[in-house]
Amino acid sequence: YHISSIYSLKPVWIGVKTTHENNEKYNKTTQSISNDSHKFSSYEVFSGIGDSTKVFLQAGYKHRINDSLQNMRLQEVSKSHTYYLNSQLIKNTNSKLELFANYRLLKNKDKQKEDEKTLNTRLLYQQFLWNKIINLNTTYETSSGKLAQQEFTYIEVNPGEGKYTWNDYNQNGIQELEEFEISPYPDQAKFIRVLLPNQVYVKTNQTRFSQLLNINFSQWQNKKGFKKFLSHFHNQTSYLIEKKIAKNGHDFHFNPFSSYENELASNINFRNTLFFNRGKQRYTTSYTYLSSRNKNLLSTGLQEHKINSHVLDLNHKIQESWLISQKTQFNTTENWAANFSNRDYELDAFLANPKISYLLGDNTRFSIFYQYQLQENKKSTKEHLTQHKLGAAFMFANTQKYTFNGEFNYIYNKFDGNALSPVAYQMLQGLQPEKNFTWTLLAQRKLTDFLDLNFSYFGRKSKNSNTIHTGSIQLRAYF
Repeated sequence: YHISSIYSLKPVWIGVKTTHENNEKYNKTTQSISNDSHKFSSYEVFSGIGDSTKVFLQAGYKHRINDSLQNMRLQEVSKSHTYYLNSQLIKNTNSKLELFANYRLLKNKDKQKEDEKTLNTRLLYQQFLWNKIINLNTTYETSSGKLAQQEFTYIEVNPGEGKYTWNDYNQNGIQELEEFEISPYPDQAKFIRVLLPNQVYVKTNQTRFSQLLNINFSQWQNKKGFKKFLSHFHNQTSYLIEKKIAKNGHDFHFNPFSSYENELASNINFRNTLFFNRGKQRYTTSYTYLSSRNKNLLSTGLQEHKINSHVLDLNHKIQESWLISQKTQFNTTENWAANFSNRDYELDAFLANPKISYLLGDNTRFSIFYQYQLQENKKSTKEHLTQHKLGAAFMFANTQKYTFNGEFNYIYNKFDGNALSPVAYQMLQGLQPEKNFTWTLLAQRKLTDFLDLNFSYFGRKSKNSNTIHTGSIQLRAYF
């Protein structure tokens, strides 16, 4: 049962809340209490000032007593003391600031179990500047938790129903964890990853900081001079840093930018895109810089993946029927696995992809394109790829009834190195050296307002393999 009372003397309020739950379950066969039975009592007092829909500040204290099954009856196992702060300190048309903090001390009845101290905080700040041309969004969070040293295995399913493929790199006929890759083609997607029950957890302190910055000068498009020039530009920046650090005693960590020797997992991502004539049809250009680093703790050990990328996209419409596109990209990709040296690589890549499209109305398009790509493994002199890709595509749509998409590609891979290796699989994207052909056809038919019929067909052919055809039909209902 639950009892609560709130006494308000605006803008100040005081509240009391009491909650009791007794969840006893019995096995009718053995007439004994079930193992998942539990009981708790919670007592809370809080006070605040202000309007909870506008600007306010609230603080409170909660005491909770937990009972669990001990010696075939419910007994007290722990009690906790929680202190919290919840507030919205600024709220207007241009600014918003929220702050939340929660500190909990858990005392175990069993003296052999260590008491736990946890701290969770969250700071949210939003700001519009310069008549909303600049938009800032800042988030800072800390939390205490546990990270599983997750164990997993792979189970074979029907082709197309999985996500992973198995490559027997050492040709011993044994499926090993380091031999599974994410499949780029549905016919090879024959395995799913299944997490195993795991009782090994590492206590962690987690910190997270994110920053979004949006600068949009488009509202100056009717101005003159320098403001008119700036109206063509739009910039989006995002930065995220998240770290999980092994907890040592009752220590807390607040600085996500520091380096820690006991760092177990991290996610660092920076992305900036500068647009010119965004959303327009003449000289539309974007330049994107991406830098990311991900570290994860698995039962097989630590793994780390890094990407640095520069991408320049150009789109320009000539008259009403022709669209010219050019994509240029420079990438550096690094992978490191603590216990699998064959998965360590550092790939430098260059890609150029010109494309020309003929627009026959708003919903019909025919395209031809060429892609040139170079890749080289800097950690070894054995793997080098020069790829030439020539293709054609079409799109035809009646938005009220049906949509058709198709593509055909000729791909020539000049590859030096061992084609049966993890790094080669990444470079070739599941294809083979020398000549390759791939084609796709996708169709969608709208039957009713609630039913769609989807058809997909994929095919590919390599020099030393048979032609592979994969198709599926899907009936989708909307409720």
